[in-house]
Amino acid sequence: MVFVFLVFCFSVLVDGVVNVVHAFRVFVGEASGLLDRLGGLTSLAIVPMLFTPRRYIDYSSIDSIYAVIKGLGGVNGLGVVLNSLGGDADEAYLLGRYLQGIAGSKLVTFVPRFAKSAAMMIACASDEIVMMPIAELGPIDPVLREPRTGRYIPLQSILELLTMLSSRELPKNLVAEILNRLPIIELGDFKRAVEHNVELCTKLLRNRMFRGEPERAERAARALVGFKQHSAAITLKDAEEVGLVVSEARGELSDILWGFYNAFVRNVVEVEELTPDPENVEFRLGKGVVIATVSGTILHDLVLRKGGEEEQGIGGGDA
Repeated sequence: MVFVFLVFCFSVLVDGVVNVVHAFRVFVGEASGLLDRLGGLTSLAIVPMLFTPRRYIDYSSIDSIYAVIKGLGGVNGLGVVLNSLGGDADEAYLLGRYLQGIAGSKLVTFVPRFAKSAAMMIACASDEIVMMPIAELGPIDPVLREPRTGRYIPLQSILELLTMLSSRELPKNLVAEILNRLPIIELGDFKRAVEHNVELCTKLLRNRMFRGEPERAERAARALVGFKQHSAAITLKDAEEVGLVVSEARGELSDILWGFYNAFVRNVVEVEELTPDPENVEFRLGKGVVIATVSGTILHDLVLRKGGEEEQGIGGGDA
């Protein structure tokens, strides 16, 4: 029971980690000034959503993001600074729809470096995507983890393989070997999974970026599942060819975003790479959240300390 309790606690906001991990504290100090500058330059309420390479978009991270941004109140323009390698498309869609509802007149996604896979779904919720020249978006095709190799295989590739098997006369032993490597029971879901992601992305694009242009929204969504590799880097020019509303960050905006991203890498990502026995942690940054990992020992101590403080508060109220 204790183990279950601690795992649950590790997936919620623990703002106190900033006071314990020096590099996190340095990052918050540097980043806060840059976020203020970004808000002043764009006249938008700025919400950072930063995922380290070890963390993905899932129900837990979305819970933490919601816990922070639900207090924004009425805003007339929202800017999301997004860095993520992806995750759960349905959770990304859920967050995207929520952002569309609270953003007011304008929703902009700033991508200093990465918005891949499910993170691309969040970016597609906006009116405009602003990218650094070196930033990369990613395809939204669903993937399947191959347990023997640990690799993620695009479901579209599996569908193409099955089409090839049905259209060519191949040795029966070869076909049997290929089919033996596929989860046959799940094959019926593959095509639906691809269409599902197209549908989610189309809905998001239709609500903002391509409001009143449903056909354009679907064309862009289908293009985003059509890349040959799930890891493909979609550059600014590629995004323009897909038909998305994108622009390049220039001048002061470019300086702010690149300085912000470098501070994140230097103080959070690189520290995480050296962390033994990492556990999930989220902490506030301005109006948004950093989704990262930290040493399990540090987090365990913070959770116990927080629990003790809450017990004292309850006891004091009863006295």
